[in-house]
Amino acid sequence: MEWIEFWEMLLRDRKLQQKVEDMNVVDCAKGHSQNTEQICHQIYDDYGKWKDYCEDVKKKIWDIIEQFPGVHLHTKRVKSVESLIGKVISKRHEWLGDDEHKYAKINVENYKDVITDLIGLRVIINYRGKWLDIHREILEAFPMDEDRKYEKDKPLEHIEGRKFQAEIPKVYYAEGDSIEPYKEQGLDVKRHKKGYRSIHYTVSFCKTYIEIQVRTIYDEAWSDCDHNYVYKKDNNKSHTALEKMSDILAKLTRLSNDLGDEMRDVYETEAVVVRPKGGWETSDAIVKEVDSFILRLEEIEGEMKDFREKITV
Repeated sequence: MEWIEFWEMLLRDRKLQQKVEDMNVVDCAKGHSQNTEQICHQIYDDYGKWKDYCEDVKKKIWDIIEQFPGVHLHTKRVKSVESLIGKVISKRHEWLGDDEHKYAKINVENYKDVITDLIGLRVIINYRGKWLDIHREILEAFPMDEDRKYEKDKPLEHIEGRKFQAEIPKVYYAEGDSIEPYKEQGLDVKRHKKGYRSIHYTVSFCKTYIEIQVRTIYDEAWSDCDHNYVYKKDNNKSHTALEKMSDILAKLTRLSNDLGDEMRDVYETEAVVVRPKGGWETSDAIVKEVDSFILRLEEIEGEMKDFREKITV
């Protein structure tokens, strides 16, 4: 596709025209040597030539990841040119006016180092308690660099022939989640106000940055719904209602994760046994845990009823 056709389609379909116009005003006022379209055009041309290399690297790193035991599902992708240019525009606009920020200075020379998820892998595990096993596998394949200092939002530079963690792994968690196990392993924890849960690794491999995400089946299902119907979908007339529905689903997702972990523990310990006259016998700890699940479910039910009361025909 020719550049002009691509550019016009991207601005129209992703509703980015106003952001580009905002940046043009600032670029002109500050006397910048290039405007957003010129920067994006150069990245567009360069990425078209470099994307095949990314595809090769994706295959090579997946040959490593697929050997990890306990991976339930997986996806892998190289970012499309539409997603790349859309991100350049959105991030440049987000940091409009801050000439020192990395996204404000993005250009064809540095975009491969600024945007570290051009290649992305997603590893799905069946229950949250499995994360530590996968974490150790990832660190064994891509160890921390003990000889260099990690700085926030600044990945370590590539080293020829080496593969390593380019940033400290980051955990996104939701309100109510236990984060101590992640802190004990030295991970950077960050609460996500929308309920997103995932562990993100940025690794250097074949002199390319790659993002590896690890999350449970339940978190993946919620993330998929939120991404499709809520995230950056402010122009939808039902957006506020969808936000509330996503919030309720996030709470159900957390409950599903916790119940799944409890099922694993019960299976491994055989702690719930059948009574001769029916029902089950177990420990006080498990009874209290089940009671807490019921309370949480009742709270979620209350939120759902409140949502229903606000809906009118």
